Amino acid sequence: MARKTKFDKIDLIMGSAAMSEQEKNFSHAKTSENSIDEINIDNILSNPYQPRLQIKKDELLELAKSIEENGLLQPILLNRVGENKYELVAGHRRLEAHKILKKETIKAIIISEIKNKDTKYKNKMAINALIENMQRQDLDILEIALSMQNLLNEKIFKTKSELAKSLGKTIAYVSKVLSIINLDDRIIKDLEKNKTIKDLESLYELQKIVDKEKQYKLYIELINGKITREYLREYNKKLKSKGSTTNSKKTPYSLKVNKSKLILNTDLKKFDEEKRRKFEEEIKQIIKKYFNE
Repeated sequence: MARKTKFDKIDLIMGSAAMSEQEKNFSHAKTSENSIDEINIDNILSNPYQPRLQIKKDELLELAKSIEENGLLQPILLNRVGENKYELVAGHRRLEAHKILKKETIKAIIISEIKNKDTKYKNKMAINALIENMQRQDLDILEIALSMQNLLNEKIFKTKSELAKSLGKTIAYVSKVLSIINLDDRIIKDLEKNKTIKDLESLYELQKIVDKEKQYKLYIELINGKITREYLREYNKKLKSKGSTTNSKKTPYSLKVNKSKLILNTDLKKFDEEKRRKFEEEIKQIIKKYFNE
């Protein structure tokens, strides 16, 4: 059963300051401006579209210790789905920390805006869970990339454009995040295990490098502080410039072929005497072969 708790002005100000943007958007739905519901943890169901993110035990213990010492300054956000039944919208880590502390209840702001019968129910529940994780200070960019890819694979969002709009991000940003899934498997494994790099731009530059061995070598140098994001940008610029130069390099001849004619033009002055002699001899051999002369 939901129990309402009164808080003084300073609690409400601190809670509001800590609240994420999407939680603020829903906070108008709370029943009383000066109260927050105290919900029995047993009555809270997990978000069925919560990304499968890894939560480090030491981080949870640290959060639990903070809550034990200072209290929960930012209530979790719940969606009412029935009598004394709620679905978690935002606050997965806060809820898990309360379970560690073996607390029976948790402060929550209740909304009733996401209905199971709503055609966009999946979208709303999934996007709120993803946004919460994107707003974390210790953002794990690989987890976000995998979550985005899952939303697209499951057709919860049909296009990157639709996903970007729901997140309030540009298509370019979503494309960059998704691109890091293409990194070398060794890099992906390190990101999953050690979460060494959180810089999206560096990972984006790395995935541009087609040579996987070179990509991995530069990754190792990056995590060891031997190179920077700017180095990777310059490296890719040089590769692109080199590729453009190679592609745009003019051939020393022109060859035109149609149904009735074959015209070969080249400047023989560029050949030395020996090369010119061989070229003329080989042309004569071709003519002899095809015209029996």
